[in-house]
Amino acid sequence: MTFDYHSPSGRPRKPAAPVPDLPSPRASSAAPRFLPREEIEACNTYHEVCALAWKHRRHRGMSQPYLAATCDLIQQHVSDYFRPDERDESGRKRRKLPADKVGVVQEQLGNCAIAQWLARDMALRLVEEYFAMETVR
Repeated sequence: MTFDYHSPSGRPRKPAAPVPDLPSPRASSAAPRFLPREEIEACNTYHEVCALAWKHRRHRGMSQPYLAATCDLIQQHVSDYFRPDERDESGRKRRKLPADKVGVVQEQLGNCAIAQWLARDMALRLVEEYFAMETVR
């Protein structure tokens, strides 16, 4: 509950109502969809796959501030999360989507692109590690 310090009564005011045309994070009944393997394999970096997930979001009208509000993200950082390039115009590294937010972000976006890429990347690393251990023996 927030207080409206500018009103003459000083009574608490009700919080703003959620945007009616977009569902709340857990309200959607449709399961997140998988993207084609070719699109996932075309992504070389975490930033690229996050941008792909944003591009294929279920609701085209969803804005980044709305995503930040519904997924408990820092609104000022969201634009960094969904840019395909890892560095900005000044050469500084962009922020990455935190790992603990991937699940809720994917649920809100309506696709599993990030998890698909992470699973593919992890499987490749496990295979590399396996072959490395075999050569040591």
